[in-house]
Amino acid sequence: MIQSMTGFGRSSAGSGNDRITVSIKCINGKVLDLKIRGLDLEYSIEKSIRDFLSEKIIRGTIYINFELDSNQNLKNFTLNDSRLKLLIATIATVEKKYGYKLDINKIITTNDLFLSNESNDISPKLILSAIKDASSKVIKMRKNEGAALRDDILTRIVSLKKMLSSNEKQLPLEYKKRTKKTKKRISELLKDFQVDEARMNQEIAHIADKSDVTEEIIRLKSHFSQFEKILKTSKPAGRSLNFLLQEISREINTIGSKSFSEKIIKNIIKMKEEAEKIREQVQNIL
Repeated sequence: MIQSMTGFGRSSAGSGNDRITVSIKCINGKVLDLKIRGLDLEYSIEKSIRDFLSEKIIRGTIYINFELDSNQNLKNFTLNDSRLKLLIATIATVEKKYGYKLDINKIITTNDLFLSNESNDISPKLILSAIKDASSKVIKMRKNEGAALRDDILTRIVSLKKMLSSNEKQLPLEYKKRTKKTKKRISELLKDFQVDEARMNQEIAHIADKSDVTEEIIRLKSHFSQFEKILKTSKPAGRSLNFLLQEISREINTIGSKSFSEKIIKNIIKMKEEAEKIREQVQNIL
């Protein structure tokens, strides 16, 4: 089953002064980007968390927030005065040198404000236990949302297939109309000249063949089938679907550029709109 890239999970481990609560929030992201707040973790613990989440959550921007027992928070947190001053000075330097004012609210973290020693007191096993339980809730939410995305996209693929079928039925009629129109136009231009009828028909057929979209239709049908197949896989599919959707859009555009039928062009516009809606959904698939 495909997964969404957004999810949330919260879990606690331990008790009393050793109790720790972790919240994990995931949003779209091309790579795994961890943003940890609430604890200054030792490198070995942070690496263990990163290794675990890279395997389970794989990619996305992941906000991890740690909360400790309230009494412990009050006793152990102190203002990180030097780091805060450095951050404010850096923001001022950027504004003076480049004329760009950074929003401190968007870049400041808990670690920029406070110093903490709690990670030395909390067992790494408790931290990882809370992380694992919270991440399982994230994955469950991702799967539920992924199922909804899959159903919506499959419905839209069916709609695209119907519109393509409608266009396909219109093509023979458009071919005849275009051939007749081209022949009439050439006859008008060459009315004062003697023209080889067979040669003229041959040239007209050649012109009409340049507007043939049979190959594009065959490729589109193949892309639709692949798209449906990928949506039913349990592996990360977002990148594959995004690439395939680019190919689908390319074929739709080519058919549109080769068509003159008002009915076909209207269908092409609808197909483009539907493909754009699918693209928006695919951006949120793992």
